[in-house]
Amino acid sequence: MILDILIVGLGEVVSPPCRGPVRGGEMSQLKIKKDVNIGIKDGKIAYIGKEKPLSSRVLNASGLVALPGFIDCHTHIPFTGSRGEEFLMRLEGRSYMEIMESGGGIFSTVKSVKTASEVRLFQDSLKLLVEMACHGITTVEGKSGYGLDEDSELKQLRVLERLNSSQPLDVVPTFLGAHAFPEGFNSKKEYLEYLLSFVDKVKEYTDTADIFCEKGVFEPEDSKPFLKKLKAKGFRIRLHADELASSGGGKLAVELGAVSADHLISADEETLKTIAGSSVTAVLLPGTSFFLRERYARGDFLIANNGIVALASDFNPGSCNIYDPLMIMHLAVSHNGLKVEEAITAYTANSAHVLNMAHRKGLIEVGYDADLVILDLESYRELPYMFSRDIIVATVKAGRVISGEL
Repeated sequence: MILDILIVGLGEVVSPPCRGPVRGGEMSQLKIKKDVNIGIKDGKIAYIGKEKPLSSRVLNASGLVALPGFIDCHTHIPFTGSRGEEFLMRLEGRSYMEIMESGGGIFSTVKSVKTASEVRLFQDSLKLLVEMACHGITTVEGKSGYGLDEDSELKQLRVLERLNSSQPLDVVPTFLGAHAFPEGFNSKKEYLEYLLSFVDKVKEYTDTADIFCEKGVFEPEDSKPFLKKLKAKGFRIRLHADELASSGGGKLAVELGAVSADHLISADEETLKTIAGSSVTAVLLPGTSFFLRERYARGDFLIANNGIVALASDFNPGSCNIYDPLMIMHLAVSHNGLKVEEAITAYTANSAHVLNMAHRKGLIEVGYDADLVILDLESYRELPYMFSRDIIVATVKAGRVISGEL
């Protein structure tokens, strides 16, 4: 066999210990190979070792570090418009929920998305994906939820489908119609029933649904019957849980067998123990804590109790305008209590698990997708220390360099 590409001279090749989900202390047990080469064939990793098999093209990565491409399993693309003024309002003392309840927040972006053409929404999001690739991201999840009506929610899902087919990154869609409670409905129950009325159309684009389970939005008693009906229709379910208050969302995620409980900033110790003892992945989003100046979720507690922890950005126009994985991992190590090894596993193997892609993404192993990020570091352990430097040399997607050069 002649390889398509051989990347030679790598100082370190760093991979999680096994396919996701990786639990507890095992998250820190990375597989590290020094001074090796990576061979790629048909977009897959075909060789890892010290030899130099025949290849059509050789790329020099002398002394560099290779990690699996970063997998951002929680963002809110596609969207358009800015909420920069709200950021300043929060600095002056207004809370996130106060701004939302006065017609700003999510509703501000809903207005922008509803009035934007599908072409505009696609073009704005395409630019963001190009930037994400430059930061080492190779797979990204995106959500609807800035529509809140059938036409606009399906518009967002169509844009996500088009984004997936129009550029190199894998774009994985999630339905988040239950993102806020809009005007025009008599009750939250009535709105959630309205969403259920068109989920068969949603199923054409995604098999995963999410809900903003939060005090003042959709509380557990609202969320439970809605999510149970989605599960009955074959949806994988996720929850924004215990972000701004300890609302019971995390426990509901365990009760319903959700894929993930995301945020958990305000989750109490009992909730965290319940999640850690379950199959639910705790998706931590420290960029949101940083951006909102809130406390940080207790990642170290979850891992100490044998939990499954993933990391993601929560990139959105309101509560976290950050998509750089290096900064997110810096915050995770500095404030969520994760070790650097755990942060790497969380942003790769465990994020792949959340997106139902763990069988082919999140590891540097023969047979896996050749999605890599190549870093100019002495060792992977410098990653949280060097997060603000220009250390990403190249992003490789399905065996092709899509950003930087080698």
